[in-house]
This record gives sequence, structure tokens and C-alpha cells, in this order.
Amino acid sequence: MFDLLLESVIVLSTLGMAALVILTTKPCRNFGVPYLLAIPAGFGLMTVAYVIQSVTPFIASGVPQLASPIDAIQLLIQTYGILFIAFAYARRTRLRLLGESTLFDLLVAALVTLVFLGVVFLTQPYGTLSAAITNGEFLLRATDMAACIYLVYETFRNWTLTQKASQGIVTIGFAFLVIEQIGFVLAMANLGSVAVFLAYEGRIMALFVLNAILIVGMKKDDPIGIMRRLGLVAPVHARLAELYST
Repeated sequence: MFDLLLESVIVLSTLGMAALVILTTKPCRNFGVPYLLAIPAGFGLMTVAYVIQSVTPFIASGVPQLASPIDAIQLLIQTYGILFIAFAYARRTRLRLLGESTLFDLLVAALVTLVFLGVVFLTQPYGTLSAAITNGEFLLRATDMAACIYLVYETFRNWTLTQKASQGIVTIGFAFLVIEQIGFVLAMANLGSVAVFLAYEGRIMALFVLNAILIVGMKKDDPIGIMRRLGLVAPVHARLAELYST
């Protein structure tokens, strides 16, 4: 069903996420570290997911049966986007396994996809396709939430430097993404419009905060400043230092 207010929020989300792609692409490219391009790529995937979400009501109005599969596709793409960003932070700080191997990162994304499809196909015989996809959506939302919590952890772990660069606002931005996922999970538990409001409020606030720290007071062509404000100046995890000392 088309909802003008909800559609407006989704379009605003799309514009906000697209702005993050524009704001991070050049700095991440100029910084000279290839894996950091996963950050604008992740924001780009999330932008695509929001675009799909925005057109779903129009497609579903003609072919209602496509609504659930399209929702599943856009949520998978969104999950890939969040994982891309989380893996970039893990590579930067050399987190065990996730920060050491691109192959392992790709295997994680593939595993999430396979488990999602497994949940859908295994539960479909016991209900409708829509209900089966909803079961899979719980998995994807949980994955998104875990990735966002990790991003909060990585930026908060380096709180002194993060606070110096942007008053720690990037951590708050990622925390709002956690709130978004909590809201969607509560909405799936049939807690009504309040949960949906919490989800989209978290998303809008996250996008506002993340865009603000990359625009307000930033010098032109300052990739190092962007990295600092994104919390990517965090020192590597202690285990790497131990490896170098042995």
C-alpha cells in the first residue's frame, strides 16, 4: 500500500545515503588504500536498496505477489552494504579474521545469503512465501544490527581520537543505525507504528549526523580529515602489535 509520508521518508533516506557516497568516494580513493573504497561502495549498495524500497509500492500495486521477493532482494543488498562498511573498518584495524582476509569477508557475505535462502526454502512448506521471507528477514536484520554494533564499537574504542576529530559524532551516527535495526525488528514483532517510527527516525538521524560530520567545517580535498571524522584513525588491534613484536 502506498503511504505518502513513508515514501517521502524513504526518498529522503535515498538522497541522504547517495550524499554519503559522493562525500566518501573521492577521499577514500585519494587516501591510497584500496580496501577503503568498500566504504563508498557500501553506501552505494544501501542507496540501491533504498531506491528499490521506494519503487516497491508501485510494483506491488500491479503485481502484489512480487512485494515480498522484492523486499527480500532490497534487504539483502542493504545487508551487503552494511557488511562492506564493517569489513572496511575491520581491515583498517586488523580485527582477527575479518580484518585479515578478503576471502573470509566474502565467505561471510555468501554464508549470510545461503542461510537466508535456506531459512526461506525450509520454512515455506509450513506457510506462505511471504511468511517464509519474513523469517529470513529476521536473520538479515540481526546481521545488520550486529554489523552496526561493531561499527559503534570500533569508533568508540578509539574515543579519544574520534572525539578530537568530530566530538565522537560518528559513533552517535552508527548508534542511530543500531536503533534503526531495533525498530525494524520490533515492527516485525507486530509492535505497530511506534516501532516503524523508531526505525525510520533512527535511519534519518543517522544519515543527518553522518552527512553533517563530513560537510560542516571540512576543508576541501582533505582525505585525512574525512578518515579522522569517520573514526578510521583507530589504532590496530593489540594482537597485531603482538605479532610484530614476536
